[in-house]
Amino acid sequence: MSKWYLLSGAENDVAIGTKVAIARNVKGYNFTVKLTPDEKYEIADKIDAVLDEKLPGKFVSTPMNEVGRDLQISLAERGIVSPEFISFAEGRTLIMTEDESLSIMVCEEDHLKIQALLPGLELEKAYELSNTLDSVLDEELEFAFDKKLGYLTQCPTNIGTAMRASVTLQLPALAMRGQIGRLSATVAKLGLVLTGAYGEADNPVGSLFQLSNQVTLGISEQAAIENLKSISLSVIEQERALRKELMEDLKFQDILWRSYGTLKNARVISFGEFMEAMAVVKIGVAEGEIKVKHENLNELIFTMQPATLNVENGRSLDRQIRDAKRAEAVREAFGE
Repeated sequence: MSKWYLLSGAENDVAIGTKVAIARNVKGYNFTVKLTPDEKYEIADKIDAVLDEKLPGKFVSTPMNEVGRDLQISLAERGIVSPEFISFAEGRTLIMTEDESLSIMVCEEDHLKIQALLPGLELEKAYELSNTLDSVLDEELEFAFDKKLGYLTQCPTNIGTAMRASVTLQLPALAMRGQIGRLSATVAKLGLVLTGAYGEADNPVGSLFQLSNQVTLGISEQAAIENLKSISLSVIEQERALRKELMEDLKFQDILWRSYGTLKNARVISFGEFMEAMAVVKIGVAEGEIKVKHENLNELIFTMQPATLNVENGRSLDRQIRDAKRAEAVREAFGE
């Protein structure tokens, strides 16, 4: 079964992926910070029992202390788990489908974090997947809920819907035109936050940003999803307009074709160098100058990361060997 990031999604020239995460706590247990490792595993066992009965064969449960370090980091690289989740493995369990589109982090900040991950801009579908799984589990486990406050969470800022939805956007044109600061201030006024996916918030690797909802109290899940989708589409259109402008600039064309040459010919390439060149080339692809599928480039964002390459090769690779294998895979993606 193909992983979710190997598939194509809507608006995938700009939108790399969509995540909808729902935090829940099981009634009758202390918040995670006060649980013993045995209590954490007990919660995982209860979740497993429900899933085995209601959705047999769909999920695999893995205690994180049984997972090698490279695989732990690879899971974080691909957005399946948080860096916090792998910082301390004891008592934590990952429950996941084969295609990695649906997962549950057990006893990260809250007892459960249900996550749906899909390619492109697919907020309604991702919400439907996570909400359906939430309902299946709630029927049997009974989540902590207050009629006035909504779902109760360890962090007060998540109380209410306890849902965080985000869209990962690649915005090289907006970044090159110095528009990220203005855009960040604008979306903040609309209840959203724009952060860097990798590296510095205002200058992330490969111009990869996450646009997500901030408000969880006093707003429905559906309203939050609709707001995020509307603003995501507006940002996507701004990025597309600036890409067209850049393609008319001779200096940018020089940068574009140099970047393309790097990806097609490099024998050794770091993840950072690959991401920067790929973000530029993405503009040429979007404007029809370079014949590569967007989903193929988006796939490389996940598969070319350091720990993920180690996992793919079955061992921790020397950095230069890893950079050579990355360069080889990138050349293949460009038909070399």
